[in-house]
Amino acid sequence: MKIGIISINMHTKGLNFACPVHTYAFQQFLLANGIESTVIDYKANYYGNFEPRYPGRYYSELCKRQLQLMNETTGEKQLEYKEKYDKFKKKADGYNALEEERAIRYDKFQSFIEKYYIKTDISYNSDLLEVRDPGFDCYICATDVVWKYQDAEGFDRGYFLASRAMENKWKIAYSASRGVPKPYSNEQSYEFFRYLQDIDVISVRENSLKEFIEENSDLTAKVVMDPVLLNDKEIYEKVTVKPEEEHYLLLYYAEEQSQNALNHAVKYAKEHNLMIVETTNLPIKGGVLKDINDVKSVFKYDIGPEEWLGYIQYADCVITNSFHASCFCILFEKEFYVGSRHGDKITNLLRTLGLLDRKLGPEGETEVSGPGQIDYCAVKDILKKKADESAEFILSAIRRVENKTRPRHNYNAYKRTLTYPVLYNTQRKNEEFVWKYKPSVGCVKKLSSGSFELKPNNLLVTNDGNSRLLKNQFSLWNYKFLGWNIRVKIDNHWFWYLEDGSFKLMKEYKKSVDKPRYLFKDKDKLPFFPVNHISIVVAEAIWKKKEHNKAYKWVSRHTGKHLKSSIKKVCQAGQTKG
Repeated sequence: MKIGIISINMHTKGLNFACPVHTYAFQQFLLANGIESTVIDYKANYYGNFEPRYPGRYYSELCKRQLQLMNETTGEKQLEYKEKYDKFKKKADGYNALEEERAIRYDKFQSFIEKYYIKTDISYNSDLLEVRDPGFDCYICATDVVWKYQDAEGFDRGYFLASRAMENKWKIAYSASRGVPKPYSNEQSYEFFRYLQDIDVISVRENSLKEFIEENSDLTAKVVMDPVLLNDKEIYEKVTVKPEEEHYLLLYYAEEQSQNALNHAVKYAKEHNLMIVETTNLPIKGGVLKDINDVKSVFKYDIGPEEWLGYIQYADCVITNSFHASCFCILFEKEFYVGSRHGDKITNLLRTLGLLDRKLGPEGETEVSGPGQIDYCAVKDILKKKADESAEFILSAIRRVENKTRPRHNYNAYKRTLTYPVLYNTQRKNEEFVWKYKPSVGCVKKLSSGSFELKPNNLLVTNDGNSRLLKNQFSLWNYKFLGWNIRVKIDNHWFWYLEDGSFKLMKEYKKSVDKPRYLFKDKDKLPFFPVNHISIVVAEAIWKKKEHNKAYKWVSRHTGKHLKSSIKKVCQAGQTKG
């Protein structure tokens, strides 16, 4: 059985150290138990056109766009664009100041992935998984915040194993998380549980998610340990890089700063005569401790996963607000403290292992005064029991579906209820078009490209195979309308619809190699598109140049004037434009 693992692994905007490591951990655990798997190179739908090696340039471009929008608007809308501009400007300045270090860090992440992963050669996203099958019999979405609702993009179908390529394949969720719990709208809740209904085995990382699933559906979910805790520490010691620094406190904060962690780190370092090694996912040049003079500190941004593991393994003490850093502190049996962080994932871990006294209070003191040394004998006993239960859960789930055919399900009924907007574009640019579309049909506007586009008043059509294209009423001097080519935006990427009913990424389409694009005639039915989402469809007009005598008839018909002698002179002069 071919198993594909999908997770937040290779493509993280912040280059979070744990992302490539937890996927490595899960794949190594499966291998140690005789199960081969392949990591799917997957970009989440919120990743977009993000530039991971030089993100400062990416955010600088976003700033330019927000400035343009600010200048074009007033009032509340302008304030909204100003708020976005300030957010992007802070990131642009931070990443631009770290440009060299960021490039080094990115290269080290890529090196780790190429060295330790068994992965797909192709990079997938939710769009591509609708039209291209990676060829796996079983899909596992593995750990971390894969089920989060993004305000702009919504849920990512790929992480829910809900793209077309995964249909009628075995589906397992292992240690999934939705991040900080937030109330769902009725529509969001419906979508969330519609996805979960098609997953054969569900396990989650936090009790709060288990309770949410079981209280709001007839599904069951098991709480399991994160994949990094399924392995002994020896598997990580093989890849760690020992740091040059000795006798140091590691301060690592992820996603958001933790003021109580910073305060406690400085206090602890002074009391124990330790230097501080500071690192983070955030773009802060020099770190937050650079202006503190009464403790020695060094800031490390240009490190990779192996070095990050090394800094945890060899630290005298670790202070962090990272879930996975806390996991590795436990595996390496380190003295550690946990600063504030949104959500309950770290609290859930500490409570499970009897380590709640490691949480820091608001000012940097621990909630339980004087926690003392950690009794790792007791912790390891609990961890082994929980890890063994989790290992048995995932291994038995895989064994149950191995060499079995999954009962087939018809997914098309839902897809036929989808609606999507259709626009009509003249495709040719910088030409003199005329049209007969009435205001009751829609509005025609000239685009910055030079082409004209009709936006119908009845914009939405249904994906049932019965909706029809509008009759073309664009016309162009000296050209005959032949029909429409259709381009479809599934999520974030454009595809041509081809003669054989398949889709091809527009940026990869080669006329000499690929099937021809399907040519739709006037008022043809739009086909049923067997995909799970359609953002928009654009019908692009196809034109053929007329002969000169036909051009004369076109002018006579559209102007109502008898210009025979004038047109003859134009045609004789070899001109083609009236």
